[in-house]
This record gives sequence, structure tokens and C-alpha cells, in this order.
Amino acid sequence: MVIRQLRVEDVPSAQALMADTWSNLLKKQTGLDLSYPVRQATWYTSRLRHEPLGCFCVEENRKLIATGFALSCGNVGWIGPMEVSPAHQGKGYGSQLLLSLETYLSTRGCKAVGLETMKDISRNMDFYSQAGYSVEQDMLFLEKDWLDGQDGGSPEKGKADAKEIKRIASTINPGFDPSSEFKIYEEMGIGRTLTAKGAVALLLTDPIPGSGKAYLRTVLTEGYHRIDEAIGLVQRVEREALWSGARAIFTIVPAQSELLTYLLRGGYKPKGADVRMVKGEFARAHECSIFSWSG
Repeated sequence: MVIRQLRVEDVPSAQALMADTWSNLLKKQTGLDLSYPVRQATWYTSRLRHEPLGCFCVEENRKLIATGFALSCGNVGWIGPMEVSPAHQGKGYGSQLLLSLETYLSTRGCKAVGLETMKDISRNMDFYSQAGYSVEQDMLFLEKDWLDGQDGGSPEKGKADAKEIKRIASTINPGFDPSSEFKIYEEMGIGRTLTAKGAVALLLTDPIPGSGKAYLRTVLTEGYHRIDEAIGLVQRVEREALWSGARAIFTIVPAQSELLTYLLRGGYKPKGADVRMVKGEFARAHECSIFSWSG
């Protein structure tokens, strides 16, 4: 067994591993024998370009049996996704992979590590708890359907301004800098950055090819005094999603977010929940934001 950095030539094997892992979990949970959508190759290649040392795999007899990814965002890093072949689960590979990811983030100066997992699967919760992670808060899946004929407006041409994203994020937690994620998704061709005074948002126009759903990935603000700007950004994101051809939009919102109530009033409906777990301390000065550490 060897743990090493993932390489570009590993991407097809990583895609097959991902599909097998999630299809197996889906069958266990629902009894349905369905093929899970394959993650886009550009997702892997973009991560490899932006943070190659945070992309790991486990190889046994020259076969890929696990993958794991870490992204450093200033003084905090997040882990995900982490996938182990169903035939090799429960043998300690996940623990060794997790340790490698944590060690890498430590070298990047991350003082806290976060991740999100399924709260209704006790095995997952136990795995991360034993590794030193504590439950921080629930992460709520929300989705909004569209009415036919609603005007999608015209596209915006915004690009990520790394310095401004870092400045706004630092008002949440000094040292927090998720700008690389904006750039990764822009590079993939599905990320669009929208800005307002003291606020910024990231929309993914086609995260699951063929689903007809866009994804409001992130909204960062300077604080509650920018709540109106944040709501305006959400509305602009929705118009941008419509213009891109989406029929619905979903988001993953921290349960403590100040924006949750406004989203529910705006037609977003709860669809499920995961849980965010953290090792170390990631204190926040305000909760007027949306960001997920889901892979």
C-alpha cells in the first residue's frame, strides 16, 4: 500500500473510484442499483493545478483504492471529498489518508481543519470524532424551483478579485482566504463571481452536468450591515443561473447563517442536512455568509 500525490494520469481511475463509492452508498441507503454521476475530469485537473500537494491517493498493487483532497484557505483548511473503494473500507486506509491530508494542511499554516459529512451515517460521525473532530453545526441543503417564463436577464462578466475576496473573508475570520476556490471553479468554466459593495458570491452554473440545477456555492459579506447587499447578490445569482439554462438552484447553508431566514422566505425549501465538523478553532466574527466545506 502506497500513499502518494495524485497525478493527472490518475484522473480516469479516480473518476471510476468516485462513481463506484457513491453508487455503492446509494444502494445501501435506498436499495436502488443506480450509477452515480461521474465527477467531471476538469474538477480533478483544476485542483491539481491549484493545489497539487493537497491531492492524495492510496494505491495497492498499482490500483487506485482511495482518494482525498485538501484545500488551504489561509489559516483554515478543509478536507473533501475523501473516497475509499467499498471493497477496502474498514481496513484503516481512510485513517491514513486523513492523516496525510491533515499533515499537508499543517505545513500550509492552517490552524483549523474542517469537513462536512452525512450526519445520518453514524460510521462517518464516529470515524471523524475518533480522529479529533467536533461537531460545529448542521449544514442545510436548500433548493428553489423556477417558474416557466421568468426573465433570466443578461449574463454578468464578473471575475474573481483575489484581494477583495480575501479582504471580505478576513472580516469573518482574520486570515481566512477562500479565493482559490473561486479561481478553481472559474477555471473549470462553471464558476461565476458576482460582487456588490462589501459582498461577493460564487455561482456554479453546471456542477452536475445534465441536472438542470445551478449551485449557489458562496456568499461572503463584511457583516450584518451588508445584509441588503447579500440578498441582492442572491437575487442576481438566481438571474444568472436562469440565464445559464438552469431550471432550479440549490445551496448548502450553515444553520447559524444570518441569511437562512431570507432564503426560506425567498422560496428555498429544505431538502436535507449534513454536519460540519472541525478540528481546531475557527472562530467567526459574524454569520452573515454562506460557505460550505463539502467536497
